[in-house]
Parts: sequence; C-alpha cells; structure tokens
Amino acid sequence: MIPLKKKILMLLSNAFDPDPRVQREAVALASNGYEVHILCWDRDLKAAEYEVLDDINIHRVYVQSTHGRGATQIAFLGLFWIKAFVKGLSKQFDYVHAHDFDTLPLGYALSKIKKAKLIYDSHESYVDMLYSHPVWLKKLIFSMENFFLKRVDLLITVGEKLRNHFEKRGAKNNCVVGNWQDPEKFIFTKDLVASEREKIGISKNQKVISFIANLGIERQVLQLVEAVKQTPDIFLIIGGNGACRQLVETAAKECRNIHYLGYVKPHKIPMYTACSDIVFYGFDPHNPNARFSAPNKLFEGLAAGKIILTCDFGEIGKIVKETQCGIILDSYSVKDLKKAFNRLLSENSQEWCQNSLNAGKHRYNLAKAISILCIRYNQL
Repeated sequence: MIPLKKKILMLLSNAFDPDPRVQREAVALASNGYEVHILCWDRDLKAAEYEVLDDINIHRVYVQSTHGRGATQIAFLGLFWIKAFVKGLSKQFDYVHAHDFDTLPLGYALSKIKKAKLIYDSHESYVDMLYSHPVWLKKLIFSMENFFLKRVDLLITVGEKLRNHFEKRGAKNNCVVGNWQDPEKFIFTKDLVASEREKIGISKNQKVISFIANLGIERQVLQLVEAVKQTPDIFLIIGGNGACRQLVETAAKECRNIHYLGYVKPHKIPMYTACSDIVFYGFDPHNPNARFSAPNKLFEGLAAGKIILTCDFGEIGKIVKETQCGIILDSYSVKDLKKAFNRLLSENSQEWCQNSLNAGKHRYNLAKAISILCIRYNQL
C-alpha cells in the first residue's frame, strides 16, 4: 500500500502571483513528497480561484481591497480570515504554514481545530514594518505575536539576527531558511549577456549597477540616480514600481547611462543581474526593520558573483563584511555613492566578485535552504 502524502496548508495574504519566497518553499516541499496547498488573498479579484502551478494547489479567497490602507486594512483582513477559515475547514491537512503575522491568528485557529502542526514563517519583523501605524496597534500586534510564538511548533525566518530576536521572545524551535538563490539560474553565456547589454545601451567601458526592487522613498533611489547622473562611466539598470517611479522614468529619458525596465517579473531578474557588475541595495538604516534586513537583492548578487554596494545595517551589512564581497557605504549620500563609484572604476574588482560567488555557492544557496526546510518538516 502506497503511504498517503502529508498535506501542507500554506496561508498567504497576497494573491501568489507568485510570491518568490513562498514559491521556492512550496516547490521544495512538493518535490520532497508533500502535498502543498496555498490558501491566499486576492485583493484585485483577477487571478483564478483555483489553479495548479509546479504541483502546488493554489486556492484564492476574493476580498476586494488594496495594499497600503494602514490601520483600516484590519476590517478587510478580518473578512479574509473569515472566508479563508471556512475554506480551510473543508480541507484535510497535517501542517498549517502561516506566512507572516497577518495569517498567523488564522493559522493558529485552523491548526487547533484540525489538530495540525503550526509553522510560522516570518519574512520580516512585522511590527517594525508598521512604524507609521498607531502605537496602540503595534503594541497589540506585538503582544499577540508573543502569545503565538510560544505556541508554534516551528518558527522559520530569513536571517540569524531575526531568528535570535524571535527566540528571545519565546520561539524555542526555530531555524533560518534564507532567501538564498540557485547560482545555476544566474549563469548565462558571454554572448547572451553581451547581446542583452547591447540592447539596453551599455558601452563596453561602463561599469553597470543594477537595482530591481520596490522603488519607495526609503530605497535611496533619488541619491542613487543623482550620483549616476554625475558619473558617466557608471550605467544604472533600474526596475520596479513605487513612489520614485516617475523620478526614475524621467531620469532614464534624460540620461543615456540610466535604463528603466518598469516592473520586472521575477524570472527575468537573473539575466539583468548577470548583465551588471554591481548589485545595489538601498534602504533607510533608521527604519526599525533595517536591523534585521536580509534582502533578496543580496542573495541574488551572491548567486551571480556580483559586487554588493550597501550601507552597514542588518544581516546584509554583516554578510558583506564577513565575506568581503563588496563595498560598505558610510551613507547613501550622493558624495559617498560617487566615492564608491570611483573605487569601483579604478580598482580591480575580481576579488570582490570571487568572494561573492564563493558565498553564493557554498554558504547561501538554495539547495542548503531547501535541505534545512525539509529536515525541519521531517522532524515535526
């Protein structure tokens, strides 16, 4: 008799279109013998209610809303919880895997009723992400999270600093499954990279910086664009949406050494990373969440063997210093960025690139993340 597959119900507060981290974990677990279902929130009412992608069963709950509503989102989130709870009750599962705090109360309720193991996958410090929200709301969420941390069967998070933070707050069984990448996906032939660089308009003597992310004010986009404008031998490939999109579009029209990609689908990021020499990561070091920052950009850069350019904060600062894979800026000022550009243009970058590639291949790679994830699931 063939044993039945263990079933996982993942909970997600976006429409999985797809969410890169959730997709990597779901595919890994499905490939290792689990039956994976994702129950997620479609705020735009556009995606299919049910579909199967990469052996992952995706079930969407329709509650119309938008991102960025602030505290008023609570009512819409509550309606999502109710609809998802009803839908979840109709399914059989052995594990509930809640991605981020906004699905954790729902996951806790379903795990109790279904007598399933509860996994809390915290992609970031949720309370610190809400720095502009009312103090009473942040205190409430912090207290609720402390309650659940002591009751989850496994806490998964993105970096060692955040793991340690949660452990001190009561999450005893915990591990790091980083946003680590597969280096094989960042390998392209020299001819293909040269062809793509030519299409973009990059000259042979230019050093290329890439930054493909949310283009919010906190991402230091204004300073980056201004510094590139003043350094003709630096070429900037920039992509994404956000508050600074108009600024970037205007700069790209005015400057021959800036190319704006618009929104970039995840599967295209490896090629644009391969076309670059340097991966930039900008963030507000004073943002409460900066102390835990372990961004995708870092691990994409390591997987591709690129120089990392950032400031000294969070997990990213720690890793760049430990692996010596890039330049730590004193600040994100135009002056300090131009100073770093001059170093990049004048110094031999081979050692930085090799250190980056070694870290991406041997310490921070997707195979290692998958292994940790599956071992911890098996232990449950």
